[in-house]
Amino acid sequence: MRNRDNRQRENRMVVEGNKGVIELLSSSTEAVRIYVTNSFEVEKIRKLALVKDVEIIEVNSKDMAIMSSLRTAPGVLAIGKIPIFRIEEVVRLDKTKKNHVPTLLILDDLSDPGNVGTLIRTADWFGLAGVICSPRTADIWNPKVIQSSMGSVFKIPVCICDPLDVIRTFNLTTVALDSRGDNLYKSSLIPDAFIVGSESHGLNKDLLEACSSTWAIPGTGSAESLNAAIAGAVVSSELSRRCAN
Repeated sequence: MRNRDNRQRENRMVVEGNKGVIELLSSSTEAVRIYVTNSFEVEKIRKLALVKDVEIIEVNSKDMAIMSSLRTAPGVLAIGKIPIFRIEEVVRLDKTKKNHVPTLLILDDLSDPGNVGTLIRTADWFGLAGVICSPRTADIWNPKVIQSSMGSVFKIPVCICDPLDVIRTFNLTTVALDSRGDNLYKSSLIPDAFIVGSESHGLNKDLLEACSSTWAIPGTGSAESLNAAIAGAVVSSELSRRCAN
C-alpha cells in the first residue's frame, strides 16, 4: 500500500495515527481493518469500530514499525477503501447554501504531499465545494497526504482528473494564482474554481488561457513567493469572507 499503483489496483489506502483513524471511522469512507499495538489505548477507536463492525488486530511494536511508513510508527493503523467520486458529483456549485463557498479548489501538478494535504484541509475548513487534483499531483491517498489533511480527505469530495477538461466541459469561471496577476483584494468575483499550481513550474499555457483571470496576493516583504498551501489558504479565506457578506 506504500506504492501508488498498488493502492489504485487494490482500491485501498493506509491511515496512520489515532486522529486519522478516528476521522476515517467517523466518515462515510469504509474501513476494512485496524491494527493496534498491545500497549496502545484506543478506547474511542474500539467503540467506533464495534459500531461499524470493523475488525481490530493487535500487533507488536516491531510489526507496527514494519507496517508504518512514518519515521516513528504510530500505535494504530487502518486499512480503508478508497472512495471514488465522479466529476459530476464534485462540480456542485450551490450558490445558495449557507456557510459554503461555491468554489472548487484545483491543484495542478503539486508534488509535495504535505502541501496537498494542507490544501485539502484548508478547503474543508473554509467550506469549499470540492477539490480537483491533476493526475500528476501527489496521490491524495498517500499516507503523508492523509495525515497532513488531518482527516479532511474523508470529509470533502476530491476527484482526480484533467483540470483543463473540467474547466471546458463545465464552462467554469476559473481564476489562476499567478504572481503577475491582478491584486486579489481589488476583485469582488466569487469564481467557480481557482487553481493553485506547482511552485517550481507554475501553470501551463493552455490552462492559463482557459482561466477568466489571474490573481496575485500582494506583499511588501522581500520573499520571492508564497508557499503554495499558504497562497491557497489566503484565497480561500478571502472567498469565504466575500460569501459571508
